[in-house]
Amino acid sequence: MKNQELTLLEVPEPAEIRDWATENGITILAHSYQEGFLQEAAHFVGDSLELARYAAKANAKAICFCGVHFMAETAKLLSPEAEVFVPDMEAGCSLADSCKAEDLAAFKEHLTRKLGKRPTTVAYVNCSAAVKAQCDIICTSGNARQVVESIPEDEPILFVPDKHLGGWLNETLGREMILWNGACEVHELFSVDTLKDMQADNPGSITITHPECPKPVRDASDHVLGTAGMLRLVKSSEGETFIVGTEANMIYRFEKEAPQNTYLAAPGASCACNLCPYMQLNTPEKLWASLHKRGPQVDVAEELREPARLALERMLAVV
Repeated sequence: MKNQELTLLEVPEPAEIRDWATENGITILAHSYQEGFLQEAAHFVGDSLELARYAAKANAKAICFCGVHFMAETAKLLSPEAEVFVPDMEAGCSLADSCKAEDLAAFKEHLTRKLGKRPTTVAYVNCSAAVKAQCDIICTSGNARQVVESIPEDEPILFVPDKHLGGWLNETLGREMILWNGACEVHELFSVDTLKDMQADNPGSITITHPECPKPVRDASDHVLGTAGMLRLVKSSEGETFIVGTEANMIYRFEKEAPQNTYLAAPGASCACNLCPYMQLNTPEKLWASLHKRGPQVDVAEELREPARLALERMLAVV
């Protein structure tokens, strides 16, 4: 990198930002739902499972996490010695917000009385550290099947917080998990009617949707996959047209890593494509400022660290 002082008023190109971070001992992680500039600036881009694995093995002294708050908490849990900070502390998650720790505790007590035994609680990674600390094991969309299959079939399971992912697991695995009534506001907006219109306009296209989508959208799709599964599919395909039912920034990664195909963002009920408003709070300007300030920092309360970390480590031990 050039020996020049870069001011916060002039945001450098992504490669320069990454080099500056490297020189200053900072690792930049970015989720695939971030805008292309932030993906290009990152040392590593991935889905929640890939990012969790990377954070656990990185031995980083400082991590700037371009994603949403629960992802930065996860990085802190798996890299407890590292400073972890984010471009915008307000980048939260509607799905995580749908499950409060105190409500989960009360519901678990209710279920234990009703069932006569404590259910095994599986939490989708899209939840707070306080919720993770109350759960037996965590999963992501990429490994949810394997995690649920690791639990004996006669064990009652409470799955939180995503009712759509949980419903898809029940359908595909023949389980009868009890589902928390939560959902992602982005994936909830996908409309089966507008999806079918797009399919009719693009005969021969392949529809791939995320399991966070409602059942009618999933049922109208050719493949229901987490983001890592989507990426594997498009990279192994040639000359296909894909209708993509997940956060629209995922297409940036598809076009970069599998440019041989055509990608169309599945429309929502009332807009051209679906973007997560929380992910969009992270911007190049905020990233550049965050690297210099090494903040705002994300931490996890001491009493939550060990149980939440154990739940994450049980997930990583499965797959």
